[in-house]
Amino acid sequence: MEEEIKAALKAIPVEKVYDHLLGPAFREIGDVAKNGVKAARFLLAPIDYLAAQQDRWQRLLKRISDKVPEENLIEAHPQISGPAIEGLRYLEENNVLTEMFVNLLARSIDKERVNEAHPAFAKIISQMSPDEAQILKALKQKHFNLVQTAQFDRTTNTFSAQKTESNTFPLDILWHPENFLIYMDHLHSLNIAGIWQKGNQEAIHVGNIQTAVRIRNEICLTQFGQLFAKACVTATSESDS
Repeated sequence: MEEEIKAALKAIPVEKVYDHLLGPAFREIGDVAKNGVKAARFLLAPIDYLAAQQDRWQRLLKRISDKVPEENLIEAHPQISGPAIEGLRYLEENNVLTEMFVNLLARSIDKERVNEAHPAFAKIISQMSPDEAQILKALKQKHFNLVQTAQFDRTTNTFSAQKTESNTFPLDILWHPENFLIYMDHLHSLNIAGIWQKGNQEAIHVGNIQTAVRIRNEICLTQFGQLFAKACVTATSESDS
């Protein structure tokens, strides 16, 4: 019925509808009828949107089901599936965060891999930016090195803020590479990844006077982050499975 109404309304331009309603039975309705038809057009507009959403969900469900052998299917725990499905509502299909939610939902209905699906993961994904997701995709494959320096002020006996000397992380994969250290701070707050100092700081001297220190760091996932990446992150070198 809804489709028939929509087809009829679309077949008659709004400005012509009034002409069709000028028969004797409708003359007393006047502008009310005309405005009513306009209202109906607006009221039915969301149906097109809902139909598009239906198609979108079908595609997402197929992506999820393609990852799980039929014989492994089990019911998902609502503590995982509920927040994940809610998070998917606000993302484009090709968003890297959508990919994470799809992977998580696939784990949640796979009896062989459900142990990888931690209830906290959906909330973590919902707090992440696409750039942070790209960082995790890279960190799932390997660790990276970050070397920083800090100038030493002999008059105050203090060090300045650290500056990057070298960074082996491929910053060109990020939309906003200038935010890399901010992203790492956030991932550290989520207990997913971080930057950790390797060994002792190295004093930098000019002649016999110390002018700075060099700090060598490793960029890598935490233990919890490794589980998160295993469940949710498709590394660049992996197929979407």
